[in-house]
Amino acid sequence: MIKIIVCDDERETSEKIRKLVYDISRKLKRNVEVYMYFTGKEVLDLICRKKAQFDLLLLDIDMPDISGLDVAKAVRDSGSEITLIFISSHEQYVFKSIEYRPFRYIRKNHISDELPHALKDAYTLLDSYNKKSITIKVSDEQIHLKHSDIMYCEIQNRKLNIHTNNGNVFALRSTIKDFSKKLEDNDFIQIHSGCIVNAKYIDKISNTNITLDNGEKLLVSRTRIKSVKSDLLEYWGTKI
Repeated sequence: MIKIIVCDDERETSEKIRKLVYDISRKLKRNVEVYMYFTGKEVLDLICRKKAQFDLLLLDIDMPDISGLDVAKAVRDSGSEITLIFISSHEQYVFKSIEYRPFRYIRKNHISDELPHALKDAYTLLDSYNKKSITIKVSDEQIHLKHSDIMYCEIQNRKLNIHTNNGNVFALRSTIKDFSKKLEDNDFIQIHSGCIVNAKYIDKISNTNITLDNGEKLLVSRTRIKSVKSDLLEYWGTKI
């Protein structure tokens, strides 16, 4: 299921986009859920405060309460990597919008022609993201986690605690070594013998600890600080 937000202050336009998304997705044989919101504040509350998980955001730029560009900035500042498609009647915003890493920029007066291509490519991109995932067993439940949703994993009380970006913590019996092998993901950096961290969520590093983008600090062992800095600089370099 692909979860999509449509945010446009014009209800008639939102309904048109919603219908188009469903029609296009049906032809592409994709199962989607579309959620309509009419203010940028609602979207910010969902993504930035509640950490709700969505796959795709179709965002109008010219809105009265808070502009789509301001919404995009806050969303990116929160650490969200949601796939973003701007929809606007004003082409002058194209270059400004690039700052917020949009996947596409669609013109409203060409939406029927441009949206099908954008959605097809966006779904292909989401497929590549979803390939990087892992299934864990917690009690009697099988839980499917995207790598991108895991902030860090740490051994505590002989259990591996998996901390996710929405605040959930899953405890299971595993070692850091075994779990790292299952992930097979170079974006995870080992900061001491009992902890690996997703570099995506690292905001700062000092000689003793790292700071995640939610403000949480994690200790880095003295024996690993050099390699952690090197791995992190390499990761940041590939993202510039």
